Amino acid sequence: MRSAIFSYNNHVRNKKQENNLNCEVLNVFNPTDAGTHTDMIHIEIPDTKTLVEKNDGTSRYIAYNMEINGWKHASVRFSHLYEFSELIRTKFGKKYKGPEFPSKKLFKLDAKSIEDRRIKIKKYFQALVQHPEIARHYLVEKQLLGFQVDSYRATSTNVSVDIYLGDGEKIQIKCNVGCNTSDVMKLIAEKLGFSTVEHLQWNFGLFIARSRDSIVSYSISPDTFDPLIVRLLRNFEAPYISLSTVNQKSFGDGLFHYLCLRKLIWDPKAEDVLLDNEQIVDLLYRQATQEMKLGHFGELKFEQESKLKTHKNDKIQFLRTCQQIPHYSYEKLGECSGDYPKAGMVSSIKIGHRQLVIKFTDDIGITTESIFRATRIRVWRLSKVVDDISFQFEYLRSKDNFEWITLNTPHAILLSLLLQSIGTEILYEHNNLSIEQQIAKEKESKGMFVEVDPTPVQPPRDPRKPIIILQNAVENTDPLGVMEHYRNYNRMFTTISDQIPTRDEATGNITNDDL
Repeated sequence: MRSAIFSYNNHVRNKKQENNLNCEVLNVFNPTDAGTHTDMIHIEIPDTKTLVEKNDGTSRYIAYNMEINGWKHASVRFSHLYEFSELIRTKFGKKYKGPEFPSKKLFKLDAKSIEDRRIKIKKYFQALVQHPEIARHYLVEKQLLGFQVDSYRATSTNVSVDIYLGDGEKIQIKCNVGCNTSDVMKLIAEKLGFSTVEHLQWNFGLFIARSRDSIVSYSISPDTFDPLIVRLLRNFEAPYISLSTVNQKSFGDGLFHYLCLRKLIWDPKAEDVLLDNEQIVDLLYRQATQEMKLGHFGELKFEQESKLKTHKNDKIQFLRTCQQIPHYSYEKLGECSGDYPKAGMVSSIKIGHRQLVIKFTDDIGITTESIFRATRIRVWRLSKVVDDISFQFEYLRSKDNFEWITLNTPHAILLSLLLQSIGTEILYEHNNLSIEQQIAKEKESKGMFVEVDPTPVQPPRDPRKPIIILQNAVENTDPLGVMEHYRNYNRMFTTISDQIPTRDEATGNITNDDL
């Protein structure tokens, strides 16, 4: 099988396009860089603020505002950040290669020195996330969580947290204000009757969402529940604090955010192996019935609509019918602008079925949906122009024909996280790992070593069936060499330069016959 070669001319053309963008490249990712959907993406130190000491209420100090994945995380004093850097130096030693953390000063800093220190702290953290074995480590998660909890200055230790399920039904859990996302997910699993919390944690995510319409409302009706997800919560943050922080900021704009539980399953066929779990079936059914009620399935054929009505009280058969509907199982991420199919085009995006779909209406009123399959996205990156972050991805159109596509969307970082989740699903499905093995693999990457039975609990995959269904694919275990394409990726790398990655691993086994 001939290798698809990324031509030099195409590379030069892309470099010229990049230079014209006049933007700062924040992060660059390969689809399955880290092998886990819980990787961090980006840490920013945008500015500083003056705070008052909690103890005496009069003394002032400079705090450095920290944003993670595009959202305000904490305001942290220099001494605490310095202690963090010392922890990294002690724990990881020479594994960290990058700018040194700024040293302590014996004298009071002026405004210029404070700004210089902020820039150095920013460069330190942005270099830190180039090291997955550090950025993923549970000690780093714990320290970042501590920054958030300390910065929030809660007036109460114990709080109640409302969680909305897929159909808008609300459940309430009680927890400590500093409980991280994993702790909250465990409480949700207990509330919903899960016998194994990993089944919830691996197949569902805890999101911050808001209403899709612009009507100001601080109540949620199950009849019209249609969340626009804006953020996937992680273990380095406390959901209660993250939600409170974003609502404090958005209150003036009339936006109300809430926590909701949504599935992280990107191929409808991947649901089949989960249908023996009563709690998972219930959550999938809730989300599916709500999406059908809201019309997200599109125009149904008569036989499809009849089957859905017939199986309305049979959750498993209802879900299996849904799996046959092309518009089932997508997350709609709202409107964006970009350069596809032409510059300045306003479109909407959704993600599901292991693909990204861009929907747009042309100048003569014709609406089109363009499908971009995750297995053909060679690399993607997050770029910043002024205060806006854009999502850019390089897509294989045909042999030797790569195209960079830019989407200017407030969901750029979320989109990157969801694509990471798709890559993880593909890899673990191919390797036939059990849920327990998947969780163990993630814990190992965080420095939390556990022993797990290496024997897969599911029967071996039928080699006659394709792993991934792609257009023009043949009945073959790996029709486009997709898994080799995924395995060849190196670990995450991050750049703060204007250089375009010149990598060819993604499409090394794709030929014209495959396309």
